[in-house]
Amino acid sequence: MMNPPFGAETDRFSEADARMRGLVVELEGLLAGRADSPTKAQLMDLCDLLYASSLLKEEGRAVRARLVVAPPDAFAVEDGPPEGVHAIRFAVPHPLTSNEVKRLSPAASFYHSVIAVWPDKGRGFRVWGILNTGPRWMNLVAGGRKVAGADLAYPIIHVRDPGWLLFYQDYRLLAEWRGREFHGPRMDVFQSKLLSERFADLRRQLVEELRDDCLPETLSLEAYADLAHLIALQFVRRSINLVRTSGHGGSLVLIPDDEEGRVAAEKWIDCKYLLKEDGAGQRFRQLWQAIIRRVGQLSPAGASVEQAWQVFRLSRDEELDQLEESFFELARLLSDFMMVDGALVLDHRLGLVGFGGEIRVDRTVLYVEQAHDLEGGSVSRWDVQGDGTRHRAVYRLCSVEPSVIGFVVSQDSQVRMIANVYDSVMFWPHTVI
Repeated sequence: MMNPPFGAETDRFSEADARMRGLVVELEGLLAGRADSPTKAQLMDLCDLLYASSLLKEEGRAVRARLVVAPPDAFAVEDGPPEGVHAIRFAVPHPLTSNEVKRLSPAASFYHSVIAVWPDKGRGFRVWGILNTGPRWMNLVAGGRKVAGADLAYPIIHVRDPGWLLFYQDYRLLAEWRGREFHGPRMDVFQSKLLSERFADLRRQLVEELRDDCLPETLSLEAYADLAHLIALQFVRRSINLVRTSGHGGSLVLIPDDEEGRVAAEKWIDCKYLLKEDGAGQRFRQLWQAIIRRVGQLSPAGASVEQAWQVFRLSRDEELDQLEESFFELARLLSDFMMVDGALVLDHRLGLVGFGGEIRVDRTVLYVEQAHDLEGGSVSRWDVQGDGTRHRAVYRLCSVEPSVIGFVVSQDSQVRMIANVYDSVMFWPHTVI
């Protein structure tokens, strides 16, 4: 019989249990204001039930589902994706059980719909329907250009994989429960100051090149440089997310795009599929420049980077849409390359060097540092022996080449960014869905 993870009073888990109870109190507070709102005891039971659901199989596959705790009268009848939520209400609500979550998971596709529940007086939670949200919510983590769609101002719980629950409030990650471990909100490594600083000179160079090629003067050069950074991060985020959602692992390493980087690549990385230097590997740069120029044309005079970013995200301009489609297809191509054995190798301008890269660093790395904040100010020692081959290979590469930045996606869809900071190899766990 399964031993539920929540509420155990052993010394080993008492701290995690306390944090879990704190999360339940937070969820109760978010739902307060109605006489029929769920109690702390009901929410704790709900967490136990969903944990049990995650351990079940649906026709041989792990149960994967999203569940929203919201009342039936919270959604309009006439709404629907992509801008709204299409609420399908059952004539008779069904008791919420682990088996009911399993049975409904195919009908409530993880990326498009959520199972809607709410307590029915003293009888516990009932499944009152399914909400079709559409997939736009994934843009928050997947690097899409369009906005996420309608807000869901209620707690959403992801049954992600066996023993793995994620708790959100309107897609803002509150906490994560995995196995016997409880974590607070994870980090979005794409907001890291390290990424911004290491690519600052390249952004300025790009803008200088574009200025000589009829770059509109609607934005300052600094705003253009910041916009270029945001768009590049969206591209990398999208490529990595495509690997992660495929259920396949992969690794990406970024090397300097100068002579030093080429020497490092030749010395430490043996690419089975090395590209010819005929310009085909520079398609990202071509699309990047075209998008920045078009956003500049569409932005009002004197626009800030925030205004330009909103133009990029919200504009329905036909040319920008075509560029976005090309961008997405290139991201898909690179994600496919990442799924081949070995690393995908890009330069710092995201130019394609090769893939199927075998990292050949004859050096032992036994420990690295795990960062607990975006700037690496709070770290702890990490024994790498429990990590896979991909992780250890990138650790070794970063230990000998401080300018390299790596991303590793494990088969269980976890993402780490790896870099050398002040002669110490460090990794950051990335936010997951």
